[in-house]
Amino acid sequence: MNDYRKVQEQLSAGTDPALLCGTCPWDRYCISPPAMTTGEVEQHLSEAKVRDQKLMAEQEARGEKPVPTSTLLGILSYAGRDIAGEMCPVLTLRLRSSDGRKIADGVKAQMQDWTES
Repeated sequence: MNDYRKVQEQLSAGTDPALLCGTCPWDRYCISPPAMTTGEVEQHLSEAKVRDQKLMAEQEARGEKPVPTSTLLGILSYAGRDIAGEMCPVLTLRLRSSDGRKIADGVKAQMQDWTES
């Protein structure tokens, strides 16, 4: 069971979010970045397109209707993996609260003032 589900179950059971943060299984990182870069997603889709071109040529040669199966499955499998991160359920809960705007505004301010060191 992943850490997200563990925290979600504890929240559902009524555990105080502050207690969960104090024993954070996420190693104090409230957000996990996307699993893949845009380049990795594009690479997988490019490879799928190459496979499909070969397969579709074979299907046409047999008189079958060609279907870009690898490309379709690739799109379904990799769509959004370059932009979707995973967020701690406690942070999600807090963002949805009435004070959630304060959290978002704080993150926005930090991003606007960001400088690489």
